[in-house]
Order: sequence, then structure tokens, then C-alpha cells
Amino acid sequence: MVAATAPGSGQGTLTAGMNSKWRELDLGGGGLQAANLRLARTLRRRPVAYGLMLGFPLGLHRWYLGEHRSALLFPLLTAAAVAGGLTGMTAAAVAALLALAALLGYDLYAMERRIAAYNKRQRMAVYLSQGAGAPAGYRGRFAAGADTTAATRVRAASRVPSLAEQEALLREITARKPPAARPPQ
Repeated sequence: MVAATAPGSGQGTLTAGMNSKWRELDLGGGGLQAANLRLARTLRRRPVAYGLMLGFPLGLHRWYLGEHRSALLFPLLTAAAVAGGLTGMTAAAVAALLALAALLGYDLYAMERRIAAYNKRQRMAVYLSQGAGAPAGYRGRFAAGADTTAATRVRAASRVPSLAEQEALLREITARKPPAARPPQ
């Protein structure tokens, strides 16, 4: 993914420093560039999430991260604290304020993990919805008459070749050399 990272943000963005006309351009299709642009629109940014924590009595940070059910708890506790304070039920108001403080402390502790989890879900949704995959018979970057010798297979392998594969490779290399270049046996 081609992403520029803003210093100190810890978050890669595709649209950082981009002209607004380019951001609004709809490239369409199922290509990687279009997927990256869709993803950039849905990712959640850390500075915004932490800034919205200033509105924690309303649960704005949880609304931002898509946690709508738990976000409802914040305004309900805030209303309970205000109602308890206005009606003289100080114990209920203090209990609601303590619950709000506990939730705020937990959210400060778990914010990074929640942002990462949300962004991971978004990435998976965007990249896994790209389409049906490669066409039938697609072989990657191999040309039609690609060399499929032992040397090519060993180089393409992601593991160390076995002794049998190494011996087959050496026999193949030796067979290719002209007779004058072969070592005496």
C-alpha cells in the first residue's frame, strides 16, 4: 500500500497533502488504488478519537469507533448524574460520576487497541470485497514459455531446498555446461 505517514500520528494516510479534487475523484473498478481510496475514507484517526474523548459525557469517542450500544451508556450516566444532583440524590449522582470516571479510565487505557481493531475490520472488509480473485489459469508473473527448470523452482520456493533438490539442481547445472568447462571426474 502506498501510504504517507504523518509524523507523530502513528497512522498512515493516503490522502495526506492531497488536493481535494484528487480525493473526490472516483476511479471506480476493483483495483488496488480504488480500494485504497475507499479505505482511506473509512479509517479512524487516533488524534480525532482522542479529541472526541473530551466529549466523553456524550460518548462521542465510542460513536466515532462504531460502538453505538456502549456509547449510549455515557449519556445515560451523565443524565443520571445531572438528575441526581438536581433532585438532591447526591449518592446516585456520585455513583453515576464514578461510573463515568471508570469508563473514561478504561477507554483511555484501551483506545489504541480499539482503534487498531476498528481499522483492521475496515481493511479486511475493503480488501476481501475486491472480487472473485484471479482468472482461471492465471500463473502469476510467468511468461507463456517460462522456464520451469529445477533452478527456477528452487529460487521460487520460500524454503531452503532439500538435499535431493540441491543434487538435482547441481546435476542440471552440470549438464548445461559445455564438456570443456566440466571438472574432471
